[in-house]
Amino acid sequence: MGYFDADAEDMLEVYLLETRQLTGQLSAVLLEAEKKNAFAEEDIHSIFRIMHTIKSSSAMMGLQELSSMAHKLEDLFGYYRETYGKIEKAEPELFDLLFAASDHIEAELGRMSQEEYQPSGTAEIEERTDAYLNKAGEEEPDGAEEEEKTEETEKMPIRPPAAVPEALAGKKGTVVRIFFENGCKMENIRAFMLVRQIGNLCTCVETWPGDLDKSGEGSGFISENGVFIRFESEHRDEVLESLKKGLFVAECSILQDDQPSAAEESAQQEKQKPEDKGNSGENREAEFFNVRSDRLDRLQNLSGELMLHMLTLDTELEKHGLEDIKEGTAHQINRLISEMERTVMEMRLVPINKIVPKLRRILRDICRDQGKEAELILHCEDLEADKSVVEYVSEALMHIIRNAVDHGIESPQEREEAGKSRKGRITFTAENTVGELRLSLSDDGKGIDELKIRERAREKGLFTRPEEEYNSQEIQELIFSPGFTTNEQVTEYSGRGVGLDVVKNILEGVGGNLYIHTEFGRGTTFTIVVPLSLATMECIRFKVGSYRFSMPARHVFQFMDWESSREKRETINGRDYILYEDRMLPLIDLHRFYHLDGETPEDAIVIYMKGNEKEGCILVDSMYEQKRIVVKPLPPLFGLDFRKKTGISGCSIMGNGKICAALDTETVINRYEREDINGSLYWQRASLHSGKK
Repeated sequence: MGYFDADAEDMLEVYLLETRQLTGQLSAVLLEAEKKNAFAEEDIHSIFRIMHTIKSSSAMMGLQELSSMAHKLEDLFGYYRETYGKIEKAEPELFDLLFAASDHIEAELGRMSQEEYQPSGTAEIEERTDAYLNKAGEEEPDGAEEEEKTEETEKMPIRPPAAVPEALAGKKGTVVRIFFENGCKMENIRAFMLVRQIGNLCTCVETWPGDLDKSGEGSGFISENGVFIRFESEHRDEVLESLKKGLFVAECSILQDDQPSAAEESAQQEKQKPEDKGNSGENREAEFFNVRSDRLDRLQNLSGELMLHMLTLDTELEKHGLEDIKEGTAHQINRLISEMERTVMEMRLVPINKIVPKLRRILRDICRDQGKEAELILHCEDLEADKSVVEYVSEALMHIIRNAVDHGIESPQEREEAGKSRKGRITFTAENTVGELRLSLSDDGKGIDELKIRERAREKGLFTRPEEEYNSQEIQELIFSPGFTTNEQVTEYSGRGVGLDVVKNILEGVGGNLYIHTEFGRGTTFTIVVPLSLATMECIRFKVGSYRFSMPARHVFQFMDWESSREKRETINGRDYILYEDRMLPLIDLHRFYHLDGETPEDAIVIYMKGNEKEGCILVDSMYEQKRIVVKPLPPLFGLDFRKKTGISGCSIMGNGKICAALDTETVINRYEREDINGSLYWQRASLHSGKK
């Protein structure tokens, strides 16, 4: 790994997981405390415990700078804990100090996986901490340390004598019972790390409870009853010493000490080899680390590749008339692949509310810098989505919330003059809509000034047709153009033209869309729609000429016969529309839209499709199939605007190895309504040659 030695490298993932959880807890405590401008007794104890844990675990990893910084902050909150118990009126400097420390830790965690990682200095934060501690009170009152020790001694529970668990009884070797310090949390993981620590010194190790690597399971039991470890080793004393000095170990007692003879030990090893192989620390490590996100990504990709190959196999079996094999063994393999894919997808699910602390923090920072006031209102259901989706939307939402405060939310004085409350409101809403994740950020600010957008668009030459032909929605969407900004001055948050275009590109990269609704003087709503998973998608495949296309099944609502629908068709301004229920909808003939060879057959099919913002109908030659497929993103060589200009968002591979173009429903409708259908789209046709059957 570079900086870390072999032992520390083995524990790095656990350290990163735990420390990120702790910084998340710290951020939540700070944001709530800052609202009240006070630290309750519980807050002080929480911060003290967090810093104590980071101090100890960082020291174990050889990260002396982080350990030293956490120690200083632990001392500060130890002073408050022992002296005042709570802080009625916290100074802004204290919050700034703690947020700076949290940011430093998170930045370090983000770099630790790099080969060239070297710890950054913490001298500045430590000096600020010392200064604040000196300001609060020079030193702890005399006798405070003794009082603390006395208090801890009084709280130390009396451990009842324990018998060796039945699962370990009757076996040779040494059995110990270990208790961890109160409040250290994640006891099962700490026990797992202890087992890893002594693994190289022992010929056999087993624990009760078992499966220590399974987060959450057994943690409560260990907290109350301790963890029982049986080991056999020629280095008994060294193992015991290592266990007693383990991180957060409060007590290590020997329940059994029966070392076998060399002959017995050899026989025991041979006898228990199969059992021990499954229970060894090394193999538990393998089970634990197999759920790491990078390995899950690889497993997910493999399941996708298996699905593609099964499509090819099904095609070949059908071609050669091997229906028995197709419906027998091949069907069972397909079922197993689908089950594997579903399991992997479930393992990758994370809560949507994981995003919230980041949003609160960025809102806090930008409001503080710009002298504005705003609160985040949450309407989040208990939703989960793919980890990659959550990470993508998290970055996009942070850009949007910066934009909302910088361009939307007025200063407190301006809001009062406009008859609004001094504090702005930004509402975050999340909901699941038929296989899609729909997120929105709404502010009650001043909205978008279309006149200002038009002025800036003229300056940058963004109008591609007469300006008067642009409707309000099209004008608003110009803010997604690269390099577009309405701010005259460059600040930390705006003025460079980098923001919403980045958001749109991020979302389009994962098959999502970004919508905007605004009312001048009332506020703006940005809505993000992305698939719940990036792995596979239920799609409808259809044929147009010699080409294959697909679209998400969730956007397909009805199939209609073209011949019987002719009477409902009407041509307006050179574009075809069809009467569907009580409204006229765009009717898109993909032959004409993409300038494809061939004519529309008499038995063609009209597909009514409905996206999140748009609805319409497309005319296709015939249906091909409906199935769950792997949709691959387009390679970068196509360019960032390819999707916008063509309505093609990706591709999939069919069973015969040919390419099937994936349509973005709403982009196709938008392009049909805005572009000259008789204009030159020859380059679109060229882009489809790879999908020709």
